[in-house]
Amino acid sequence: MSYRSTIARQPQALTDTHAAASEELEGLDVSSLDQPLIGITGIGASYAAAVVAAGQLQDRGRRAFAIRSCDMSAGHDLADALIGLSHRGRSVETVEAFERLPSASRLAITSDSESPLAKAANLHLRLNNGSDATPSSTGYSATLLATGMVLDKLTGENTDWAQLATSVGDVLATAAAKMERLGKLFKGRRAIDCVGAGSALGTADGASLLIREAARIPASAYDTRHYLHGPLEAMDETTGVLIVGNGREIQLAQQVDKIGCPCLLITTSDGIADGQNLTVIKVPNWDNRLAQGIIDILAPQLFAAQLSDDLGLTDVKFRYRMSDTKVPAAA
Repeated sequence: MSYRSTIARQPQALTDTHAAASEELEGLDVSSLDQPLIGITGIGASYAAAVVAAGQLQDRGRRAFAIRSCDMSAGHDLADALIGLSHRGRSVETVEAFERLPSASRLAITSDSESPLAKAANLHLRLNNGSDATPSSTGYSATLLATGMVLDKLTGENTDWAQLATSVGDVLATAAAKMERLGKLFKGRRAIDCVGAGSALGTADGASLLIREAARIPASAYDTRHYLHGPLEAMDETTGVLIVGNGREIQLAQQVDKIGCPCLLITTSDGIADGQNLTVIKVPNWDNRLAQGIIDILAPQLFAAQLSDDLGLTDVKFRYRMSDTKVPAAA
């Protein structure tokens, strides 16, 4: 299935995942995850999703953080409860993290209840996003949705996840209208930085991975305030910046515009106009940071597809498949 077609079918993938997760969560006791320190782990796009999720718990006054799976390889007790994100449940590093932290309560969120990660967990929640492509679209957004539903149950909140699927379709249409302009402004970029703070740093990380995978353009993610302390120095009219946020991010986008560097700003703020080099995509505001993460990643998904198409790289396969990143399937 093509990358663009999987982006387009996210409303259905989210609806299906919501239905499946709702049914499973009715009988799933997540109280064992209610611990003093909660870690959320994954690798690649799943780590980006972990950053978004940790921000939601922190916003609700909980001690939680995203932790890279490789940081748990020594078996140190770094968390009292651990949530592992992996679309297919076969990422070697995340499975090893679960196996080396047996004292923690462990929830796996994957699309396969028989996967190695599911078997290494105490609890499992299944994604039902259907087909996905490379880069991932439905797998990433469905992971955020299912994780958000778990955290709602853990914290006693009630996000309108069913309404989110409708909002996703609207945002995709709004963002699509800006892609031709973005394609022209970002033509020939030698590098693209992606910037955000808190949960939006996870979105920026996910966006940088999409750009690398789909368009083979060097891209990196930075925390907003950190970006002001040096990384911005490398940017000029030959590069580009993607920014997610509503605070200092707005001023940063306007400053980047003035130096002649093309910029895409994704924001919930009203009244921010396009500039000569600045393109603004206004998105709806959600109180839940995982829901916001789903909304915010839609424009970067389409942006990566636009860059890929313009470079003649539509739906190209990975050039560098590593043989040691996934647990082999059972014979």
